[in-house]
Amino acid sequence: MKKILLFIVCWIVAAATVQAQNQTQKSTSIVTIGGESYYVHTVKPGDTFYSLCKVYDTDEDSIRASNPHVADGLQAGQVIKIPVVKASEKPLSDRKRKRLFDIHTVNQGETAYSIAKRYGVGLDVLMEDNEGFDPAHLSIGQQINIRKASQGKSDTEEIEEQIESYKDALNSVSDRFTHHVVEKGETLYSLGKRFGLPVDSIAAYNEPILKDGLKEGSILRVLIPQQGTDRPVRDSLPQHPGTEPATESASIRPVDVTGVIKVAMLLPLKGAGVSGRQFLEFYQGALLALEELKTSGISVKVDLFNTGKSAAETAEILQQPELQNANLIIGPVYDECFPPVAAFAAQHGIPVVSPLAVVESVDSPLLFQAAPGPSVKNDKLRNEFAGDKNVIVISATGNDSEFAAEIQPLIPQGAHRFNYVKGMGGTALEGLLSGEKENVIVVLASDETNIDGILAYVSSVQNSLTSRSIKNPAIRVIGSSRWARLQNIERNLFFKLNLRYVTSYHADRGNERVLNFDRRYVSAFNSLPSLYAYRGYDIAKLFIGGIKMHGADFASFLNRAELPLLQTPYRFVQKSPGHKYENDEWALVCYNNNYTIEVK
Repeated sequence: MKKILLFIVCWIVAAATVQAQNQTQKSTSIVTIGGESYYVHTVKPGDTFYSLCKVYDTDEDSIRASNPHVADGLQAGQVIKIPVVKASEKPLSDRKRKRLFDIHTVNQGETAYSIAKRYGVGLDVLMEDNEGFDPAHLSIGQQINIRKASQGKSDTEEIEEQIESYKDALNSVSDRFTHHVVEKGETLYSLGKRFGLPVDSIAAYNEPILKDGLKEGSILRVLIPQQGTDRPVRDSLPQHPGTEPATESASIRPVDVTGVIKVAMLLPLKGAGVSGRQFLEFYQGALLALEELKTSGISVKVDLFNTGKSAAETAEILQQPELQNANLIIGPVYDECFPPVAAFAAQHGIPVVSPLAVVESVDSPLLFQAAPGPSVKNDKLRNEFAGDKNVIVISATGNDSEFAAEIQPLIPQGAHRFNYVKGMGGTALEGLLSGEKENVIVVLASDETNIDGILAYVSSVQNSLTSRSIKNPAIRVIGSSRWARLQNIERNLFFKLNLRYVTSYHADRGNERVLNFDRRYVSAFNSLPSLYAYRGYDIAKLFIGGIKMHGADFASFLNRAELPLLQTPYRFVQKSPGHKYENDEWALVCYNNNYTIEVK
């Protein structure tokens, strides 16, 4: 009897397994994402991880890893990605490949759509014959097998239907993006208007595809503006470790991303002890960012308020109805004005950006500080002293005490100390320079005349040693960011001596994006922009654009570089849960002896 019962149980289990396998049908829909191919499978009643693994010849861990949203199990109607297991077949010989296929080399401007039309071959055939084939991303020089027996079998209508089906399959497994097949006559501008997104956002996610402009049949990724992250993020721009901000939830009230984004800007344009010129320039830079956003069909309403330098005046402004309805507050500028704004923001669930000040008076997860704090200022300079370097510290009459205090922790104990005196000979410095090691020279002088004199002195000593073939010392000078504002200094020496300094903001007017901004600014306001104008542009673009795309959850996406800014990097982090978001990214400006300026 026991044997009979055991047989019956085994038969039932086997029958159930066969039934589950029979119910689970293998999908014929395949997409390629990030170079990896996946079946697109819609879960049906009766599907299990076991049956899926059997049908698709994979394992449960692989399915779960590709689909974080199935952590609590499979549910009917879910759309999941199942990795395509590469067959371990012997590769075709060149002779057999040439017999079965024509080999097409992708040329500039070609798309999967144009190639399929050219040969009359279906998209499904191209994907079957080319492992890892991605119809949305082709590269120049890529070789594609074109099956000879299938050429001329698919007409334009069929190919267009397959492209649309492929796009729909991509959309079914992507939460952050919708995919769009470019139609004849469309432009980035028309797409920006259609999807209500900045043109820069569309361009940022499709940079390789758009090198030759929009092409009919291209498949673009278009970010979906959303108000939260209830759904998992599956696709995104490539990230670098440590670039995601901590996302301690703050009570930011919901944002209607389909409507007008309302912004209150609190700036000290006039008042006792206030010179409002630089803050007007900040506002003007922000206006250029708003102009870009509006040309993409994004509606923004900005209300500008003058705070002076008074917490009392700021508190009065907060009673205005425009503040009650704001989706974002930019400002104030001075730390002492933040306490009433922080309290107001917490009450109404409004994020607040400190565009210029390091805020110490208050702390809140609704506060976003764009100015990097002093504690991490010289982190990027540490590498300049790392390794076996010959470090020389040059002082003069009148040193920059603040810079000296900041740089001192980085200077090794064995560094040489040297005091510069105008008119001195080069012998003293010659004895300290090394011809074998890289020489890192820290200049502490604060006076512009002394700085210029020291740089000229170091350059002449280097020239003298080189001309006498005694040694060819590699020199790198470390200076203060204040040097960028000096007017009467020989700038060629910055390049010749490979100057490095750390600054909270930098914009090189030789940079293409900065140069384009300068042209627009001069045309609009008849003056050259200052660093305040650059910062205004960045802050408006980063935060208003972020809120438009991601609603109340924009903080989770600040570090993804979705909207190209000017040049200065930003990286917002929460030092601990419940605290403000701080930009901890200082810019390391590097003048190189090939006359280029690099910003790290």
